[in-house]
Amino acid sequence: MNTYPLQKSISKAFPNRTVAVAAEAAFLLMLGMLAITLHSKLRIPMHLPGKQGILFVALVVTGRGLSPLRLAGSITCAGAALLLLTPWLGFHDPFMSVNYIMLGGVMDLLYFAALRLSDKPWVLALASGIAWMFIPLFRLIMSLFVSVPLNIFSSGIAFPFLTHLLFGFTGALIGAGILSIVNLRK
Repeated sequence: MNTYPLQKSISKAFPNRTVAVAAEAAFLLMLGMLAITLHSKLRIPMHLPGKQGILFVALVVTGRGLSPLRLAGSITCAGAALLLLTPWLGFHDPFMSVNYIMLGGVMDLLYFAALRLSDKPWVLALASGIAWMFIPLFRLIMSLFVSVPLNIFSSGIAFPFLTHLLFGFTGALIGAGILSIVNLRK
């Protein structure tokens, strides 16, 4: 018996592409769960709708940039939505997980549309800010069909849209900064 390692074991970190994709998806799901857990633990009553978008969008954009999967944003938001279905986090909005599922799809669509225009960080950040702005739009549409009281529109209709856009844009710029730091170290 010689001490040379088998060539198959050092050629790739994962021997099978399916295992690698499953590991990527599991990482993204856990990143979404981390994002929504931080959202629940860092609830500060500042009466600024969308303020949690800084952290949530930063983590989603970071996961999207690190992962080669095409639906990385949707998978990350699905992780957040899965954890929202449990009562442990203390959210009382029954449709919050639906909002995050739709947010993931919109983020992926706008990300691909923004990549066709330009790959500059501010364009991708604007696309992520617009995607985060869809949350009050989803809630506004949902309030037309379901009689659930929504506190998001207590300060008017335009204010939540503007603050969601601003906080989503800022979070995406933070995520792009994290990605540039990670890419510089490689």
